[in-house]
Amino acid sequence: MILCLGVAADPTFTAGLRALRRAGIAFRPVDLPSLAMRGRIRIPLECPADTVVSLDGESHRAGDFAAVWCRLVAVASAAPTDELAAASAGQTEALARILEFVPGKVMTPPLREASGFTKLLHSVALGEVGGWRIPETCLTSDPQEAQDFVRGCRAGAIFKGASATKTWATVFEPHHESRLPRLVHLPVLFQERIVGPDVRVHVVGGRSFGELIDSPVLDYRTVRGTNDYRPLVPPPEIAEGCARLTEHCGVPLLGVDFKIDRATDEWFFLEANSMPCFEGYDERAGGAISRAIVEWLVTP
Repeated sequence: MILCLGVAADPTFTAGLRALRRAGIAFRPVDLPSLAMRGRIRIPLECPADTVVSLDGESHRAGDFAAVWCRLVAVASAAPTDELAAASAGQTEALARILEFVPGKVMTPPLREASGFTKLLHSVALGEVGGWRIPETCLTSDPQEAQDFVRGCRAGAIFKGASATKTWATVFEPHHESRLPRLVHLPVLFQERIVGPDVRVHVVGGRSFGELIDSPVLDYRTVRGTNDYRPLVPPPEIAEGCARLTEHCGVPLLGVDFKIDRATDEWFFLEANSMPCFEGYDERAGGAISRAIVEWLVTP
């Protein structure tokens, strides 16, 4: 039996549930907003694995499940009352910690890979593990330093947020120079632009599933219908580096992002997401990613 923790409105979570159902695997889903509104968690301090999650008349002991599929999406900010927001935040924090102690396998353990709270540390630290180059990068709140860096980028520059908050990459254009003085209030991450296609490699328990994306815009996530998606078998050195990365991070699932320089064919590492939204990639891959997730969950 698989315990599934997530949000019913999250397409990636429901894609995982559908994959388990197609495979004929028994599972118990727990919707986190419903848990905050109508459920409770009882945590015995002497044995966290004996934690009991109760919702709508059903109680589930965490240690009774062979594995856990979880996507602990923070939903407290959307709660209708302060009381529910506090309950949701507390339950999410409790579950994240409890999942470090359950005896079974955990897909996407929330507390394992923490470098993503700052993108620069994340890319440098994980890029070194994989053995990959990263684009020339400048994290700064100094307008002059930013201007000097941008002007030194031969292929142009891009900029994006520096924290773990979801952000869109944007090409630095001449009209952005007038905004540089605002950097004194908030640092921004600048990078040399790598001109070429994107690659997303999903790694599941050491197995790699690659896709190459050619897009008319810098950030392919911002458009629909105009991107060219093609399956890609990662070169051995990339696949081996991705496998090392999952082992280093202590997580069985990663979505690893690269850019390929069109002029030199060199791969540049961008980031690795330990809770990737994989459903679109999985659909284009004929369900290969979700099948690998299910196989990982049910393999002793």
